[in-house]
Amino acid sequence: MLVAYRLKGDAVVDVISTTQDLEVFVDKISSAKWLAIDTEFLREKTYYAKLCLIQIEANEHRACIDPMAIDDMSAFNALMHNPEITKVLHAAHQDLEILLQLSGKIPAPIFDTQTAASVLGIGDQMGYARLVENMLGVSLAKTQSRTDWSKRPLRDAQLEYAIDDVRYLAQIYPKMLEQLESQNRLSWLNKDFGKATDPETYEMHSDQRWKKVKGNQILKRPQLAVLRELAAWREEQAEKSDRPRKWILSDDILLDLSRQQPTTVEQVKEIRGINPDRSQKNHDIWLSLIKKGKEVPESDWPELPRAKKPSAHQNALIDLLMLVIQIQAKKHNITAAVIATRKQVANMILAGETTISDDWRGALVNDQIAAVIAGELLIGREGDKVTLIQAN
Repeated sequence: MLVAYRLKGDAVVDVISTTQDLEVFVDKISSAKWLAIDTEFLREKTYYAKLCLIQIEANEHRACIDPMAIDDMSAFNALMHNPEITKVLHAAHQDLEILLQLSGKIPAPIFDTQTAASVLGIGDQMGYARLVENMLGVSLAKTQSRTDWSKRPLRDAQLEYAIDDVRYLAQIYPKMLEQLESQNRLSWLNKDFGKATDPETYEMHSDQRWKKVKGNQILKRPQLAVLRELAAWREEQAEKSDRPRKWILSDDILLDLSRQQPTTVEQVKEIRGINPDRSQKNHDIWLSLIKKGKEVPESDWPELPRAKKPSAHQNALIDLLMLVIQIQAKKHNITAAVIATRKQVANMILAGETTISDDWRGALVNDQIAAVIAGELLIGREGDKVTLIQAN
């Protein structure tokens, strides 16, 4: 049965826990051009994030949807994949990843207020609470930030906290849209949002998981070949059993197995941190994976990228190009780090390239960088302002 919860200030939120109520709510907002959405989830004890709550606001209707209680989420999924409705989120990646798990598709089209904030010069990687305070002058409570969203029933304080994540988002979006349109920057976001809704963004192939093992830089290339096999097996086991990777095998043990490369069960048992009784069923598997890794030909050994240090000449050029980026950033009232960091510029120079990117960031600086390198533009001063000037 649909429960209407009254928030502070007489605003009402529907608490939805049945398929029928979900369908009624979706029907109420199906004509919306956009909706604000957020999720609450847990992933400490699982491989996949456990979706616990979905908050939505659209057409002045608000709801907290309980996916743990609802048998059929197809009405919600249809809403998420309606191409006529823009889904507004903040720091969208995790929410989109979870919604992908729910339906097998990524909601689209989307609008990410964190990305938009950087384009507008409001702040780089800005958190939701700071964005709300910056744009609306509202300070959000943080009392429920560590709550267990899987426990039922949800308390009033939890519902209040959860719905705040969309009630203010719904106020921010029109303001951002107006600012972006007035500054002709709305199109700047197209590639960022396109990447956010590309399924490839969320894929992690098991044979690449070795790159995420903490401490892998201590291993030599033949040992990395063994690590690749073991890490891929761990990833597949974690996914299959829906348990955290570290519950299958810790990074430390992965590294020790890869470095020591035991050849017998007795040698496996001697490795620090291994519980022989609990892991006995996997010992032969680990040995076969180690053997497989050792048999990889040298041409196929994995390799970690080794950081190259710029020369003195290259460092001087990097300094110069960072000034170009800072000048352009100031001109457009955004932070330089949003366009490119010093590390990104250094990588560009070390790779022998002269373009930052092919999106709006590159559009702001690529031509200027090329002109400065060619000597066609110089850094000079006009009055008290450092700027780019044409070379004589």
